[in-house]
Amino acid sequence: MPNTLTARCLHLLPALALLPALAWGADPGQRIVPFDLEAHRGGRALRPENTLQSFANGLSLGVDTLELDMGVTKDGAVVISHERGLNPDLARGPDGKYIDKGIPYVQLTLAQVKSYDVGQIRPGSAYAKRFPDQLVVPGTRIPTLAEVIDLVRRSGDKHVRLNIETKIDPTHPDESPDPQHFVDAVLGVLRHEKFEDRVMIESFDWRTLQLLQKQAPRIPTVYLTQVQQPEENLYTDKPSPWTAGFDPRRYGQSVPRAVKAAGGKIWSPLYQDIDVDQVRVAHELGLPVIAWTVNDPADMARLIDMGVDGIISDRPDLLRQVAAQKGIRLPAPAPVKP
Repeated sequence: MPNTLTARCLHLLPALALLPALAWGADPGQRIVPFDLEAHRGGRALRPENTLQSFANGLSLGVDTLELDMGVTKDGAVVISHERGLNPDLARGPDGKYIDKGIPYVQLTLAQVKSYDVGQIRPGSAYAKRFPDQLVVPGTRIPTLAEVIDLVRRSGDKHVRLNIETKIDPTHPDESPDPQHFVDAVLGVLRHEKFEDRVMIESFDWRTLQLLQKQAPRIPTVYLTQVQQPEENLYTDKPSPWTAGFDPRRYGQSVPRAVKAAGGKIWSPLYQDIDVDQVRVAHELGLPVIAWTVNDPADMARLIDMGVDGIISDRPDLLRQVAAQKGIRLPAPAPVKP
């Protein structure tokens, strides 16, 4: 390791321990923590998103981290879904028809959630056009967090981690539990499954991350950010309901400084929002940078050269190829059936 990097690397050792133990990138002068290859929603370009099908495929390809999203049902079960409720572009009822509108999970029991088929994107939808290569798997059900943990254990992969997101929107409080009950439900599953040491917990809603840092300080918190409209959670001109008071405008408009002040262990920005200077500032603060959601190989290569410490992608197969070209040692496949 070059002597000029020694101080910076020592400063990052606490954060380094939170990420998978991988090889250094091809240019250690640009990367100062190991690279984290994450399958977004399990790799939704390849299999139905956030299902045992997608997670099994991600494990079988070989990834460092399975990225997934959580909701909580009326009866307190933690289920895996990107939306806070059933998605009309994904969910078909027992009659085989796609639902007309979303139903929040807090209004449904786990048994009701399990009655829907999410194995095929609605044909002809804009969503389907984005992922034409996704394999159709009829009969696929929405899994619980406990079922995903069981799948990981069955794979025998001792390396892979979960990066799990609390899907909660402070502007729609009726569509999810309040932050405290959400955190309690998630920690209840993790503690019951004895899986706390293999997860990171991410969120755009920093209120949940603040609670997690108090109740489970050993679990790394990943601060998700988006500055660009229309779905930004950070505002440059006013307080945001998403940031628990840690608005970037209080920190010289610096997003990584706001994340650091909030106690975050990892910064996870929208990849279009960052440049090499921001990555440098984050590293100086001891924050690894995991960019989301990157599907174009050219963007993957550019971000790796920029020095990001991980990438979340719908195409973990392509990300593996690009990472290999950059001299990054790839995680071993762990073939498993859903």
